[in-house]
Amino acid sequence: MSKLSEMMKERPKTVRIIGVGGAGINVAKFWRNDGGERADKFMAVCDWDAKALEQSGVSATLKLGECKVWPGINSGAEAIEKSIDDARELVNANRVFIVAGLGGNFGTEAAPALAREAKAAGATTFGIASLPFHCEGTVRVRRATDGLRDLAANTDGMFILNNESMTRHFGDLLVPDAMARIDSIMSDSIDILTSTCMRDEPRWKNLDTKVVGIGSVGAELIDYLLKRKYRKKLLATFKPTNINTAESGNIEPLQIVLGDGKTPDLDGIMQYFGSQDTPVCVVADLGEEPEAKSAPFVARVARQMGATVFGLVILPKVSDGAAKCAKAIETLQNLAANAEIVYAYRSDIYSGISIGMMAYMVEDINYAVDRLIKEARQNESEFQNENGDADSRKVEAN
Repeated sequence: MSKLSEMMKERPKTVRIIGVGGAGINVAKFWRNDGGERADKFMAVCDWDAKALEQSGVSATLKLGECKVWPGINSGAEAIEKSIDDARELVNANRVFIVAGLGGNFGTEAAPALAREAKAAGATTFGIASLPFHCEGTVRVRRATDGLRDLAANTDGMFILNNESMTRHFGDLLVPDAMARIDSIMSDSIDILTSTCMRDEPRWKNLDTKVVGIGSVGAELIDYLLKRKYRKKLLATFKPTNINTAESGNIEPLQIVLGDGKTPDLDGIMQYFGSQDTPVCVVADLGEEPEAKSAPFVARVARQMGATVFGLVILPKVSDGAAKCAKAIETLQNLAANAEIVYAYRSDIYSGISIGMMAYMVEDINYAVDRLIKEARQNESEFQNENGDADSRKVEAN
């Protein structure tokens, strides 16, 4: 028995949080530093970079393969396969959260492979993943899209953070500072996902999120919120007049019914979506055709009008068939490309999650997004003050 196996056997099997690859290790390090030794006993990290593992501060580490620069020489999936016994011990828990950045070589392939092993062992499995900045190149973006498809196919729930969509909130932050902010948000997602099933009633104090419901699940959540005195002007049900036109990105089919029963014209729609201060949450069942096709469209329109967008969506059960699952995951990929953050749950899990829990998730995601916006403003203000001081010094010198 390996040292890692012995260590894992002594640890709680309720929850296991695994950072995979460089980005996953960074998030795990952030979460571990925040939670200390208590957090450490629920954590593990794996990579092919021994130095990164050592610097993570996490006691349970698994080195997989050799560190090689050229992509494809030693894939993450192959590395997992070669250390399959340790990998299976790593995911031996009731609930497993796999954290990775998608687009690179190791985490993109190793994360779905680990998720597959966790599911095979009977664990409820969640993926927490970030998508790359466009400046990282089309190869990484395309690889991330494939990785997202594979990870979503092997998990019960997903948290997806789109780095590119986040750039407008970062102002003039340097890349390392922006990445640290992303690590913080992904760390928050671990807390949200691990606590979702422990509470089922949200608190509406100071909650300022616009919720757009699509299809039957969206309508059900809107109805729930209305009955609990959520502000009507923040709620809307999306009713496309032409699904095919909606897919093309034309704004003409966009029709929403607000919580007070009013159907606004185009100016009213622009006013509803067009505030970066008030996030927009798109809620849909991505297995529900043809309504699910509208979710990426609504997100894209909201973003074009200046809103901060996050999604809360449901994926079909594996038993619903490969074709239906593949279609839903393709829609998820499109939604993630047009939103800052997306939470996705399989309908197997959803059957155990009440609409009240979904409402609580809206509140928790709103908290993370709200903090992001406030911190971005603070950074912008500090940047302007520094530039202003510099300008003043220039004037005085002249």
